[in-house]
Amino acid sequence: MAKMGNAKGFSLIELLVVIAIMSLLTAIAVPAFLGQRERGKVRATEAGAKGAISDIQNYLDSYVAGHPYIIVADTSGTQGCFESSSAAAGDTCLSIYNQASAGTYTAFPGGITDVIAHFISHSTFSGNRSAFVNGLPLFVTASASDGQVVLSATSSRSASIVAYATNSTSPIFSSIVSVR
Repeated sequence: MAKMGNAKGFSLIELLVVIAIMSLLTAIAVPAFLGQRERGKVRATEAGAKGAISDIQNYLDSYVAGHPYIIVADTSGTQGCFESSSAAAGDTCLSIYNQASAGTYTAFPGGITDVIAHFISHSTFSGNRSAFVNGLPLFVTASASDGQVVLSATSSRSASIVAYATNSTSPIFSSIVSVR
């Protein structure tokens, strides 16, 4: 039978030192990682709010001019065209987009809440969700939860965009979008 040589392994002390060092590194790295994750959620919410400015601008411009606009109307991605309740013959969904109307919005002035509701519906069905609370839509009309953006009419020609992170009384972004 072959004789084993003088085989050496790690001592218990050496293993404990290695485990202690790994624990220390983990204790330093995990909080830093979690902080980056939180900041990422805040930045995602803010980016969603900032990105909505041009979209809402387009909706408002169409609304004031009485032009139709297209939104994602359901979870399957089906599009719906909405036209002014008093659309002229050349400003209908059929004449501009060659598409039947899915509904109307109240003509200017006074129907800005319809336009905001359509924007929120479009955004929700397009998959824009809160980075903080899984499943919540990114845009709402009132009472924001963590990571949501509140859209509201400020006049018949403008809308307010206010984004919140973890504190629904202290916004991280606020802007007014007005008709050009």
